Amino acid sequence: MAGSVEHMAVAVELLREDQRQQGNFLKLKDPVHFVLGNLAPDGIMSRKGYVRFMKMHTHFRDGIPDWEFTRADHQEVFRQRIQSFCVQMLSDPALDRDLYLGYVTHILTDEIFMKTIRQEFMEKIAAIGLTDRDAETFEHFTYDVNQIDFRLGREYPGIKRAEDCLRCEDPCSILEMVDPERKTDPDAEKQELEKVADLNVVKQDPEKVADSDIVGLHMERKADPVAAKQEERPAMITSEELADSREWVRNFFFDQAPAPQKPVYYTYDRAVEFIGEAAAFIKQKLPEYI
Repeated sequence: MAGSVEHMAVAVELLREDQRQQGNFLKLKDPVHFVLGNLAPDGIMSRKGYVRFMKMHTHFRDGIPDWEFTRADHQEVFRQRIQSFCVQMLSDPALDRDLYLGYVTHILTDEIFMKTIRQEFMEKIAAIGLTDRDAETFEHFTYDVNQIDFRLGREYPGIKRAEDCLRCEDPCSILEMVDPERKTDPDAEKQELEKVADLNVVKQDPEKVADSDIVGLHMERKADPVAAKQEERPAMITSEELADSREWVRNFFFDQAPAPQKPVYYTYDRAVEFIGEAAAFIKQKLPEYI
């Protein structure tokens, strides 16, 4: 999937498009939260005990392995999950629409990345006898993506605006969506939430409960029964995890970033080209979801 700074660069291009359309494309109230939303699905990697299936969940990819992502039935399920997320999270005035919209554009960036860059990379890596089932493949991939991100953080036009967003300390978290087929059945909904509880809810230290995302994010709305209902929904990514993730991105790719080295299989020029392609793809695709 695309690198962190790559996602930020796509967000920069989408903000440019929104400016060209005088705000009528994204309809944002807070562009900072939109940029942060573009990092949110990967924030799960800051969770204690992180394993890859957690990231598959935050990317709506449960049961959809990388090598079968483009299969027609998997694509249908994937699109339905995005649609469900958008219906639930972008229309509720009690929620942070800009953050959730950024979340969606992150997912769409990874969709086009999987269908283009990943396939190109796998074709090149096959020349040295590696496949997508080999751990060494992803060591090469991570190296290339990191080197590209280091350079994007230094050179990409407008990236400073996105970097500044990383220093925002607003508490943000992404709530778990509810399967629309179960939404009308309270018992089924409860079972669904219990099923994902261990994955999506970080157990809070009672002495630190004031810092939890459930309390901290919507504390000012506790008296609002609609907001209270939303608070009952488990967090897909907590505010603490998002803050930790933003700090890591800022330190690793900006504040303490080393001089970039030359990537091997995925080039910087191709990455810059991809950023434009991803922005164009999202411009075309987003109206289907919002």
